[in-house]
Amino acid sequence: MRRKLIRLVQASCLLFCAGFGMQAGANIVGVDFGPPASTTPGNWNLVTGAGVFSGLLNEAGDATPIGISVSGTAISDFNVTLLTPTIPAHSTSLANLTGSVFTFEDRVDLTFTGLQPNAPYDIWVFGARDIMGDPGPAFEQEVSIDGGASFVQVGADRELVVNGQVGASAVNLNNYAVTGRANASGELSITVVDPGNLSIFGGGVFLAGVALRPALEPFAVPSSTLWSLLLLGGLMTLVARRARPAR
Repeated sequence: MRRKLIRLVQASCLLFCAGFGMQAGANIVGVDFGPPASTTPGNWNLVTGAGVFSGLLNEAGDATPIGISVSGTAISDFNVTLLTPTIPAHSTSLANLTGSVFTFEDRVDLTFTGLQPNAPYDIWVFGARDIMGDPGPAFEQEVSIDGGASFVQVGADRELVVNGQVGASAVNLNNYAVTGRANASGELSITVVDPGNLSIFGGGVFLAGVALRPALEPFAVPSSTLWSLLLLGGLMTLVARRARPAR
């Protein structure tokens, strides 16, 4: 009997660890903005301009129910050769996160669909602009994420800005993540606005990519893992009682 209980405890431990492992290992869904036929990071989704794009792949190459819509006035695409020291480290190389979509108008809206309703997500917004070596700031844009962060992106020529910071090759992409939250319909919107502080070539909005993945809320436990944890605690108590010597 005791041996069976120990086996049950071991099985519960495996379920418990697997539950957290699945959450921690959730795959990023990445969108690379740029001209048609651009090379992307592995299994990222190329988006070349305004429109609605469904069935996005994750980094494992699996189709997902997630889609994205891109909207704004006079959105076009452009090649951007990023400065290598500004590209963060990531398990999937981001070296091919070249190219951008842009507008000289003052706003672009991105909306993810097909998400888990009311769930939190890690978000990365990538800004970049190629102005052919001109010194000084190349762009400035304000980013607002539904149910989460807001920040300002400022970058020089060909720098990759990740959320509110210029990227660094010595820093892992995970360290730049900010959080947003899907609404009850499973949608999460990101608004990018030019505040009008720069007049370089007319200002505008400049985006190299955007990505997200499910986030684990503080102290949150996936439901299947919670049941495993409760079972584990009960079985360990039972084993301890049976192993206690009789008085």
